[in-house]
Amino acid sequence: MARQEKDSIDLSEGLDYVKDLPGFEKGHPHYFNDQMIDHLLEICLQLAGEIWVNRDRQFVMEHLLATKGKVTPEMIEEFKPDAEIKEELRDARKVFSRRIFGSLYANLEEGGKAEFMTGVVKEES
Repeated sequence: MARQEKDSIDLSEGLDYVKDLPGFEKGHPHYFNDQMIDHLLEICLQLAGEIWVNRDRQFVMEHLLATKGKVTPEMIEEFKPDAEIKEELRDARKVFSRRIFGSLYANLEEGGKAEFMTGVVKEES
C-alpha cells in the first residue's frame, strides 16, 4: 500500500502548471474557440482508445494462439508481456497514434493556425 501511495504522489509532483491550461476543469474540457471542435476531438480520442484496446487484445490473442495453441478470456486478462512484446506494442502504438493524430500537429512547425484559445500555436502574420 505504501508503494501505491508513493506512486500516486510522484505522478502528480510538479504538475501544478496544468491548472493554468485551458480545459483543466474536470468534466469540461474546452480548448478551441468553437466548442464543436472540442466535442469532435473528444469523440476521436475515445474512438482511437477503443480501437487501440481492440488491437492490443487481438495481438495478445494471436500471441497466445501461436505460443499456447489456445486462448481463453482468462488467458487474455492474465497475460503479462515480456520486454520484447512490450517494445513491440509500444512501437505499434506510436505508429497508430501518428497515423490517427498526426494531422493535428502537421502545421505546427510552420506556424499553422489551429484556433486555440491560448497562444499555444504561433499566429500567422
